[in-house]
Amino acid sequence: MITKKAALADLALFGVTAIWGATFVTMKNLLVTTPPVTILFWRFLIAFGILASFSRPKEPETLKKGAILGGALFGGYLFQTLGLLYVTPARSAFITGFCTLIVPPFAFLLLRTKPEKTLPGSIALALFGLFLLTGVDKESNPLFIGDVLTLLGATAYALQIVLVERFTRGSNAFDLATVEMGTVTLLSLLLTLLSPKQTMLPYSLAAWGSIVFLGAVATALAFTVQKVAQRYTSATHAGIIFISEPVFAALFSYFLWGERLTKQSILGCTFILLGILTTQIRFSPGAPSPQPSVQTQDLQDIKGQ
Repeated sequence: MITKKAALADLALFGVTAIWGATFVTMKNLLVTTPPVTILFWRFLIAFGILASFSRPKEPETLKKGAILGGALFGGYLFQTLGLLYVTPARSAFITGFCTLIVPPFAFLLLRTKPEKTLPGSIALALFGLFLLTGVDKESNPLFIGDVLTLLGATAYALQIVLVERFTRGSNAFDLATVEMGTVTLLSLLLTLLSPKQTMLPYSLAAWGSIVFLGAVATALAFTVQKVAQRYTSATHAGIIFISEPVFAALFSYFLWGERLTKQSILGCTFILLGILTTQIRFSPGAPSPQPSVQTQDLQDIKGQ
């Protein structure tokens, strides 16, 4: 029986997922006038400022682990954002969701966690969907570049999810999150300074509004809500809810950005979702629940689009 708290937690998680789905269109529109690294710098500076007002991490081990997590998170967001220069919001979201299937191999290498026997089938489904979705032809090279960049971002996200499980053991997760956000901010600033043509400031009030939304709402607030909500539901249940992220992204992209998916693309997205869904279901009674998808990190198990 679902309790009232569990139902409210699910509702909150759906709300968080919808917010994350909206970020793909927000980022796509923002990239028209604002360089990718500038977006990352201000987004994570805002998030870091909010988290730092509640946390003062001082332990050397926490600083070290948080910096490593921040490096992985920076790679994920950087490649995903660069990929959005070339691909549509919905396409980016579905390819990013592929990270769920990259988590088990990393978990096996770094944590010695045995993957589910169904993993090869899940990967096969998602790869077939990815093939249908990206379907490269002679005239789609720019899209292909965006697909590769986005997939690199998904790989970085997967690595970070596994590192989170390893680093949060015996550490204060909230302090780790604060250091992590600060690391992404610092790396974004350094990359901006190394690029002489980069601008440090967004050009318009609309751009600033989008960045505040990304930093305060989609990062700091969303992860905090997730932290509270996931206390009342299982990781597997939450993971299934988070699978709706690319669906929300597709809906926002359709209504706000005018994206139209072809029949082949819709079929590809369906196969990717099926591949991701099968990784969230426990088929072995004694097996641990699979890790949630790219945005399922909370501040309790924080990984950091």
